[in-house]
Amino acid sequence: MKKILVSVFVTLLVMTTAYSASLLSIVDAAKTVNSNYKLYELSMEKTQLDYDKAMIEATNKKAELSAKSSKASGDNSTQNNLSSFYSEILNDIFDIKSKEITCQTNELTVKIAEIDANDKENLFKKGLVSENDLKDASLTLKEAKSDLEQAKEDLELSLNNYKKDTSLEWEDMDLFVPEYEALLISDDEWLEVSLSVLTSEYSLEQSKYDIQNLSLNSSLYDKKIADISLEQSEIDLELSKETALNQKDTYEDGLYYTYKQLQTSIERVNIAQDELDDVIERYNKGLVSETDFYTQKKQYLSTVSQYDSSLKSYWTTLSSYLISTNSDVESFVRETVKTMETKEEE
Repeated sequence: MKKILVSVFVTLLVMTTAYSASLLSIVDAAKTVNSNYKLYELSMEKTQLDYDKAMIEATNKKAELSAKSSKASGDNSTQNNLSSFYSEILNDIFDIKSKEITCQTNELTVKIAEIDANDKENLFKKGLVSENDLKDASLTLKEAKSDLEQAKEDLELSLNNYKKDTSLEWEDMDLFVPEYEALLISDDEWLEVSLSVLTSEYSLEQSKYDIQNLSLNSSLYDKKIADISLEQSEIDLELSKETALNQKDTYEDGLYYTYKQLQTSIERVNIAQDELDDVIERYNKGLVSETDFYTQKKQYLSTVSQYDSSLKSYWTTLSSYLISTNSDVESFVRETVKTMETKEEE
C-alpha cells in the first residue's frame, strides 16, 4: 500500500485571543453594511427623537407617561434589531463552517466511491461480480460527484452571503466557549431591565391616572370603562412579567444544556482526533485500507460538525441573553479575553 503524509484536521477547541479578536473585527466590519444593524441604528435614533419631541409637547402627566411607554416599546424593537444583527452574523459564520465540512465529507465520499468503482470494475473483468454490481458502483460514484458539486455551490452561496452581510472575505475562525454563570441575574433584576414589562408598567400608570382624573360629571359608562381599562392593565402587567420570566428561563436552560453539550462534544472531538491519528499511523504502515482511512476522516468531521452546531446555539443564546439584559456583547467578549489572558499568565 502506498504511504502518504496526511494533514490532520486541527482540533477546534483552543481558546485564543486571536479567535475573539477576529469575531470583533467581523462585527465591526458588518456594522458598516449590515441591514439589521442599520435598522438598529435608525430605530434607536427615531425612538429617541420621538421621545424628545413628545416630552417637550407633553402638557400633563398622562402625555409624559404615553411618551415613556412609546419609548420603552421602541427600545424593545430596537433591541430586537440588535439581536437579529448578531444572530445573522453567527448564522453566516456557522453556515460556512457547516458547508465546508459538507464539502470535505463529500470529497471523501467521492474518493471512497472511486475506490469501490475501480474495485468492482476489476472484479467484473475477472467475472467475480455481476454487471449490476458494476452499474450500482458507477451510479454511486455519479451520485457522490453530484452531491459534491451541489455542496460546492451551496458553500459559494454562503460565502457570498457572508461577504454581503460583513463586507469581508471569509477567513476560517473558531469561537471559544465562554463560561456563562457569572452573567446570570435574578428574576427581580430581569424584570427591572425588561422593556416589555416597563411598557406594561407605564400603561398601568396611565390607567391609574385616568381614574384619578375622571371628571366629577363623568357618566357611569366612563367610570366603568376606566375601571375595566385599569383591570386590563393590571392583568397585562402580570402577563408581561410571566412572559419575561419564561423568556429568562428559556435562555438560561438553553445556556445550561448547550454548555453541557459542548463539554461532551469537546471530549468526543478529542476522542475522534485520537482515533483518526491512530488510523493515520496504521494506514501509513499498510495496516488499514484507504477506504477505512477515508471513512475515519468522515467520522471525525461528523463529530466536529456536531460540536459546531452546539457552539452556534450557545453563542446565539448567549448574545440574546446579554442584549436582553442591556449588556454589550462586544464588551463581554473583550472582558472574557482579558480574564482568559490573566488565567494563562497565572
